[in-house]
Amino acid sequence: MPITKNKKVSVVNELVKAWDKASILVFVNFHGLSVAKSSKLRKELKKIGVNYKVVKKTLLKRIVESIGWKDLPRLEGEVGVVTGMGEVTEPPRIVAKFIKEQKEGLAILGGIYESKFVEADIIKKLAAIPSREALLTQLAFILNQPVASFARALNEVGKKLETN
Repeated sequence: MPITKNKKVSVVNELVKAWDKASILVFVNFHGLSVAKSSKLRKELKKIGVNYKVVKKTLLKRIVESIGWKDLPRLEGEVGVVTGMGEVTEPPRIVAKFIKEQKEGLAILGGIYESKFVEADIIKKLAAIPSREALLTQLAFILNQPVASFARALNEVGKKLETN
């Protein structure tokens, strides 16, 4: 059943408000994705506060132009949009993990990052970046190593002085 013009306007306005505040949008082709797998993806995304919406491409073009993003290329297939409001690496990481586990039915087409369209390879690179907590842990470890090495060196010098 076709969507009425009033319904289209309300959908466009609702998504313009939501997507204008988004830190990242990931466009996915969900052709061949079963309803069960789609529900599983939605649940995984919802756990971290990320939204997944299927939008007709004509409405998608209107929404993107309303926000002011003009460089959106033609997206092939059936398009779903993953909307992240917080950390920009989390939505691509969940989508990439889901694709790796399921091996079929979902493909990254690209996304909107820093207010411009980026290709799928950039989204995949964002997915490969560890979480903020993991990066902070790695930084703390790196910053701790010189101090720990210095303490071990002083300990060894102390042992040598005691034996002499």
